[in-house]
Parts: sequence; C-alpha cells; structure tokens
Amino acid sequence: MFFHHDDRPAALNQHEGLLQYLSTTTTKPATVTAQQLAAMDDGSRAAYNRARMVHLSGGILISTPQLLTAQKMLASSFAVNSGRNSGHAGLMISGTSTVGKTTTTKALMRWTFEKYRTQFPDFSRHGHMPVVYVEVPPASTAKLLMTAFADFFGLTIRRSETMDSIRRRVVAALKDAHTQLIVVDELHNLASRNVGNGDSVDVLKSLHNDVAATFVYAGIDLLGGSLLAGARGQQIAGRFAALEMRPFNTRTEEDRHLWVKFLTAYENQLTLTDLEPNSIRSMHDYLYRRTGGSIGSLTRLLSSAAIEAITNPALPETITEALLDSITIDHTAEARRRTEAFRPIIRRSSTVRTPAGDSEFS
Repeated sequence: MFFHHDDRPAALNQHEGLLQYLSTTTTKPATVTAQQLAAMDDGSRAAYNRARMVHLSGGILISTPQLLTAQKMLASSFAVNSGRNSGHAGLMISGTSTVGKTTTTKALMRWTFEKYRTQFPDFSRHGHMPVVYVEVPPASTAKLLMTAFADFFGLTIRRSETMDSIRRRVVAALKDAHTQLIVVDELHNLASRNVGNGDSVDVLKSLHNDVAATFVYAGIDLLGGSLLAGARGQQIAGRFAALEMRPFNTRTEEDRHLWVKFLTAYENQLTLTDLEPNSIRSMHDYLYRRTGGSIGSLTRLLSSAAIEAITNPALPETITEALLDSITIDHTAEARRRTEAFRPIIRRSSTVRTPAGDSEFS
C-alpha cells in the first residue's frame, strides 16, 4: 500500500523526476489465473500485486480521440515553429477538472521525449533535457513563476535576486538543455485578477521569443476566463491553438459507441484473475451515470475497485456494481450521484457494442 522512499513516483516539476518518468516505460503485468496466483510464494505474490497496483494507479494510457487530436495539434505547432525566431505557436489545453488534461499533457511530453530520443539517442550525454514541466504557483508573480522554472533545473535562487536575473539564468538553462517542449500547467492560476498575474503573463510571453521551444498551456476553463481578455489575452489567443477537452457523452449512437470502446480498452488493461470478458463494457450505463463521462472520475473508480479486489482477500478478483457502489470518488461525481439518484442516461441495449473488426483504443 505504501511507497518506500526510493521507489515513490518522481515529481514531474523537477529535472531528475521528469527525466526518470519519461525514460521509464511501464508494462502491463501478465494476467494469471487464480490457481497460478495461489501457487505463488508470499514474496512473489506481493511483488506481483505491487506491480499490478502501480500499473492501475498510473500506468494505464489509452489513446482517446481527444488525445490523438492534441498530439496532431502539437505536431503542427512544432512544424510551424521550425523556422521562427520569435512569436512561437503553441497549444492550449482547457477543460473542467477530471476530463483528462493531466493525462493528455503527460502523453504529449512522453511523445515528444520519445521522438527526440529517437533522433538524438545520446542526448543525455550532452546534458539535453528536451521537455520541461512547471506548475504556475497560486497568486503567482513573475518572480515566483521564474523561480518555478529555476527550481525545475535545480538553480539556486538568492533571496535578493531580481526577477530579471532569474529569468536570464532560466533562459540560459533552457538553451543549454536544448529544450523543445515546455508544459506550463495550472495556468488558471493566472486567470484570476490577482496582483502580479499580468506580469507573469508578460514574462511567459517573453520566453516565447527568448527560447526556440514550443509551449503547451494547460488549466481549468482557460478559454472562458479572464486569461484571454484584454491586450495580453489577445496576444496569447493569436499564438495558441486551443483544445477544449470535454467528457464523453451519449447523445448519439456514435457517442455511445466511443464510450463503450473506451470501457473495452480500459477493461483490457485490468489484470484481475476472475474478471470475465466484457464485464466492464456491460456496465456502460451504470458507469456513465456514476462518472458523467469524465475520464478522471472513471479511471479513479475502476482503478480503486480493481485495487480493492486485489488487496481484499474476502473478495473475488472481479468488478461488480456492488463493489463499485462501495467506492467513493471525486466530489463532483459523488454530488451527481446523490442529486440525480441514478436517472437513466444510456438506454440499456445489447446493440451498444464495438462492431466486429473495429479497432479499439490503444
């Protein structure tokens, strides 16, 4: 259940942590039978269960249509920026919480990293860091934001050091690292009208001219908030393509088809000894009512249930509605669960299925 200090997940907003995360590829543990699991010695069983829980809690990545769109948009930004020396294009990922923004940004970082490593296999010998990830601090000022960049590279900041001095050292570090992609997360912290936010936006904009990297901004309700208002907002809007991420919906047959395909793909990542094929997709109605189509809510619900089935010896290793009913997830989903009293949203029908020969999400 608990992490040892040496094997806890690495922090993405630090150079060493992000490099470790991007360099490490997790694989789905092989599914064994209940008999094979029971035949393992205690140490082997504990190690196998640990590997399964790590996979369930952070190793599952499914290429949804929105993720593929984000990847295509980022590739387009890279292409547009290849001949520019200022005003670089970028990608802005917006949406409510739990719609998959963090998963998408992680996937884009890993995609960029793999592309760069293929082109420059010995990049680490030269001290290159192709991807940088920072989070905007709450009530950010320009100095605090530049300090977040400095912290990523492990630069020591003197108490009396000015923002301009920190920014120059950050720019030098980014250039020395040959950074190709800069992900700025939690950008909604700049959308409120706190003193200093305007300067933070300005210093971010100046980085676009100072370094030849492509930027990805991610945050909550970036398109509908104050971030894009006024002259500063117009400059951002003029440079960044926007992707508004939304939950799955079930308004049309095609929408329901995509929802079931995602459930099927996720089911294929579970390694429970007693899980019958199509068990998860058969609960498409229930799962939509529980999560409202939110990827974050769904993955938390299913992964929590799977881990409970693995760790609770009184339960079979499968997922049932009764088990899912016992799992509490995010407040938004639970509030919907109470107020809607599980009103039917998807008509239970055997016709909602993945057609034969149709490829699943990967």
